[in-house]
Amino acid sequence: MLRIGAFAFLLSTAALACGCAGAPAESPPLLVTDPPPLANDTAALSGYELTEEEKKYDCKKLTGKMQVRILQMRGYDTHAKASTLARTTQAVTTPIFGGTKEGLDPDGQYRKDRAMLEAFNRELANKKCKTFDIDAELGKTDGTPQPIPTKTKQ
Repeated sequence: MLRIGAFAFLLSTAALACGCAGAPAESPPLLVTDPPPLANDTAALSGYELTEEEKKYDCKKLTGKMQVRILQMRGYDTHAKASTLARTTQAVTTPIFGGTKEGLDPDGQYRKDRAMLEAFNRELANKKCKTFDIDAELGKTDGTPQPIPTKTKQ
């Protein structure tokens, strides 16, 4: 009985290893065709560019979207993240068996969300709306009230 279990484990491990060997790898960016962003290109530097639909949002809608995202991101450092082993297992098995890639890179998702907040905050400032102090709002602990825009930029 133990031999059958060990054999099944080795067989499944070999199948997973073979599946990973056939998974396509991402190629690094080419500096000739993918030049670094220019210093005055704020959208490229922040990593998030507003869509045409998002540019049409009024102050109330932008503020609401930012409040929800800030509440989702609060306490990011204190939340229990999946272990490296769990993320690696998910990364290995997803190409083979299918499934979501959500949660594989929590730090990358945080950076994307942060870039989105900064882009929305710039849009609020462009529309002469009250803006958020993003660092202060994200630094608050869970259980604090909803974020409120406080600064008016000219």
